[in-house]
Amino acid sequence: MRRWVLGMCVAVMPATAAADPVALHDGFGYSDAVLRAELTTLRGMSGVSGPRRHLGAAGYHRVRGELAASNRAARQCLEETRDAPPALHGLAFLCESTLAGNALIEGDIAGWARLMLSVREDYQRTIVPMLRAGDEVPDVTRPAFASFTTWPRSALPAAERAQDVAVPIQFSNELPSVTLTLHGTRDGAPVAHEAAFIVDTGAPRSHISRALAESLGLAVTEGFVVSRIVEGDIQQAGLVAPIDIEVGGQRVRDVSFNSEPTRELNLIGLDVLRALGRITLSRETLTLLGAQAPAACTRRMAVTSSLWGPFQQQRFPIRGQDNNLMLVDTGFNGAFQMRGAPRSSVPAAAIQRKNVITTRGAEDIEYAQANTPLQLTDTVIHIPVDIAFQPPDLFPSSWRIGYGVTGGYDVFLDLPGGIGCLVPRPAEPPLLGRPPTA
Repeated sequence: MRRWVLGMCVAVMPATAAADPVALHDGFGYSDAVLRAELTTLRGMSGVSGPRRHLGAAGYHRVRGELAASNRAARQCLEETRDAPPALHGLAFLCESTLAGNALIEGDIAGWARLMLSVREDYQRTIVPMLRAGDEVPDVTRPAFASFTTWPRSALPAAERAQDVAVPIQFSNELPSVTLTLHGTRDGAPVAHEAAFIVDTGAPRSHISRALAESLGLAVTEGFVVSRIVEGDIQQAGLVAPIDIEVGGQRVRDVSFNSEPTRELNLIGLDVLRALGRITLSRETLTLLGAQAPAACTRRMAVTSSLWGPFQQQRFPIRGQDNNLMLVDTGFNGAFQMRGAPRSSVPAAAIQRKNVITTRGAEDIEYAQANTPLQLTDTVIHIPVDIAFQPPDLFPSSWRIGYGVTGGYDVFLDLPGGIGCLVPRPAEPPLLGRPPTA
């Protein structure tokens, strides 16, 4: 699936996270810039005249996680293109697409669905005439938006906590999980059910299996979002009826989980983690930070996302020989990994094989070990990295950190504030003290 003509095209990008991003290559370079968090490009767009400056600002603030500012800029863009000539209709399409995607990221499912119905109309009128036969933008064409226009807002923010709440980490196939209490109904009577959910910072939205949804009496409305595109097969997730969940005694109300028919996995993703506020993930605990807890850092993350919102990722900026964005993906059991290296870059004798675990299953990879100088915090340190020869995702050199990083670091995330970083853990004291000196 590719191509728009007249300076625009569509392509499905490979991804290591839960949903495959659909890249829309427009003549402004806007969609690519949002997808790859290219702040310099977006800042340059915001400095030009006309409604295009609002489009650039909308994307710039989306990448920085500043959704309120992104929404304001997108609405200004739509206002200035309301009666625009046909040459600017594509600009209006991009502005409205950004506004819709922001709504989905924020959990405003009804607002997203209503906006996407309008986006689809613009798509049919403005974009389809430029497409080659058989091409489409599945995020726009496939979902049943009309089924979700009255859906309640999902994953309402948890109440502010006075103190930290430590939730024990369990292990589920080498990935971190926590026990959730789900408050549903069955045969008209309240039901409280406990279940283990993987903590997956690489998943845009939380997911529940069909079996667990059925046991809680939760209906599934099909055709919510495109979840995967595998060799041309476009797969969609349904949306589960809202349910309150509790983790560590903290309640998140009206959580609407994604649910794929063949995916027997329960996980909490960025939507629920955002609702929980500031968190720290260590080897042993998921800590829900209290209001008075000091911030572990002030380093702003970058959001890589598709315009319409089903695909989004949080990434840490890192500095080495080149500046990169490192995907934060605790649904992966490794520590530091870089994908996309050519096999010719290392001696054949250095290449090894191993099995890695993700929330999409096990993957057998070829890799070589390396020590790379990176600036993850305030200083440059040498990091052991698996240089993997598998295809990259968004970038030619695709970096990610997984749950294995918690052997030496805590992962701090403030998703509402767009802040996050790795916090070095203090060295373990020796088991035996030094012998007394004479």
